[in-house]
Amino acid sequence: MSKFLDQLFIVLINGGIVLGIFVIILINSKGARKTRANTFLSILLAALTFSVFHLRYAGDVISHFSVKAYTLGDPTFLLIGPLLWFYVIELTGGRIKFNASSIAHFIPFFVIIFCSLSFRSFLSDTPITRLLDNHPRLPFTIFWIVMVAQFSGYQFRIHRKWREYQQLIRQEVSNTEDVNISWVRFFTGVFLIVNFSFLLGLFAVIHLDITKWIWKSLGVILSLSIFALGYKGILQKEIFFAESFSKAEPIGSPVPAQQKPDQALIEKLHLYMKKEKPFLDPELSLSMLAKAMGLNRNQLSHLINTGIGENFYDFINKYRVEEVKRLIVDPQKQNYNLLGIALEAGFKSKSTFNLIFKRFTGLTPTEYKKNIT
Repeated sequence: MSKFLDQLFIVLINGGIVLGIFVIILINSKGARKTRANTFLSILLAALTFSVFHLRYAGDVISHFSVKAYTLGDPTFLLIGPLLWFYVIELTGGRIKFNASSIAHFIPFFVIIFCSLSFRSFLSDTPITRLLDNHPRLPFTIFWIVMVAQFSGYQFRIHRKWREYQQLIRQEVSNTEDVNISWVRFFTGVFLIVNFSFLLGLFAVIHLDITKWIWKSLGVILSLSIFALGYKGILQKEIFFAESFSKAEPIGSPVPAQQKPDQALIEKLHLYMKKEKPFLDPELSLSMLAKAMGLNRNQLSHLINTGIGENFYDFINKYRVEEVKRLIVDPQKQNYNLLGIALEAGFKSKSTFNLIFKRFTGLTPTEYKKNIT
């Protein structure tokens, strides 16, 4: 059984390395869209791939540079969190600048390398080295604590950033299908599993004596993560084809929060929505509607948020729901199914349509149509 597990480990590890290299090449090929987000995704996958490579071959091929070095762990693990954070920043419209602040994210990585290679050389025969000699698992435990703490901190920051991004999306677009929502959820879920494996590894380091299997298990989990990210990434059209959502530039001067919206402008907005029906365009955004009405973006945003008390996403989709209600009873649309009606009203997918319709009416589209009938 042990031999079978060893062979399975080798197959998964080598497969993860090969796939990681393949996806990196694919993302940077001529057919891929060249963006900074994709660049950081490539670097992130390279870090994961190198970590798997190190777990597989370091013990067999690579020896320590110093005979007196401490064996802590793979410092590349400490690159995953910062690179994931940089990728999320770029993916959500931000921009990473290479300055002292961004470099500071990699301090734990450099500290672990320094401690692994040179720590004993600087502190030979001191209370610290004697303590480490008497407790050989202590450096290993410290490494895992640092790794779990660092990764958990980045997971929290990414979750908070993602919630802020969702709010930003709803202030700018009326349909979210072409935004990287599903992709962000997917890879954050993958790295949540990775972080959970780190927590289990920390528990095993402190309470169990199975160091060999800790590294093997972690190697398999990282390989499976590369498989998942590679498969999803290849199928993710936002990476290769579609323009990802980025934070819109403000147009005009910001509107003071305490300024009361002009009621005449609110009535003008409602009249425009009923007469021109801009919501029928599934690509409608806040900037597009502002331009069509001759307003600046901040003015329209203030009008909807403060004057009407809704975000742009809900404001537009309420009109789409009302349009669906009208089309359901329209004699000329009786040969349309509910999805066809939803597309006519400006929705882009059945799942989003069903979710929004029930949120605003309390009924599914099918239940509503049956009640009308």
